[in-house]
Amino acid sequence: MSSIKNLIELQNIDKQLMELEDILGDLPKKVDELILEKKQTIKSIEDGKQRIKEIQLDLNKIELRVKEDNQKIDHLKDQLFKVTTNKQYDATMLEIDYLKEQLDKDETVDIELMEEKDALVEQITKQENNVESVSKDLSERRESLEKMLQESAERKEQLESDRVEIVKSIEPQVLKRYNVVRKARHGTAVVPVLGASCSGCGAVVPPQKMAEIRSDKISYTCDECSRFLFIEK
Repeated sequence: MSSIKNLIELQNIDKQLMELEDILGDLPKKVDELILEKKQTIKSIEDGKQRIKEIQLDLNKIELRVKEDNQKIDHLKDQLFKVTTNKQYDATMLEIDYLKEQLDKDETVDIELMEEKDALVEQITKQENNVESVSKDLSERRESLEKMLQESAERKEQLESDRVEIVKSIEPQVLKRYNVVRKARHGTAVVPVLGASCSGCGAVVPPQKMAEIRSDKISYTCDECSRFLFIEK
């Protein structure tokens, strides 16, 4: 087998390996993203539920404090009928007013906490639904990925084995040039001559070089794109 044929076969193997990678696409990355999203959502749900417990404790404390303050106010109002001096009356009213201010503050905090609790409950409900959706999507993508990996693993192993063998028949300096051009030309380092032009870039091939190319030698590459040229037979 001539050298140019070895290069053509090598490129065919490399293209098939690239196609296998394209089949998988970004599926593994997407699976990883879904796993991370699921973990973050579950963590957010746990934090939200913990915050709801803390809010409920605060609400219970406020409820108890409001009950005690109302009892104190009722008691102080009863005392108003028993005071004998203006000073005692003013002092009692001052204490009642203070307790009422505390009740107003507690009521404001109570409303804020209830609103936060309701928002968290709504958020957690959405997140739990999202976790279910993500879990289903993750399961489907994992199944698809595993199926693709299983189907492509044997084919990839065979291609890589074939590549090792064909590389042995290519001179090191030629192989090095092939790898450089392949990387620079999006995976295509060997192209046929169409008419009298390079099919890779369209550059005209000088007539004196056509005989050299027909001999299947690999010493000639396109002057414009550096791809190896051959004539299809």
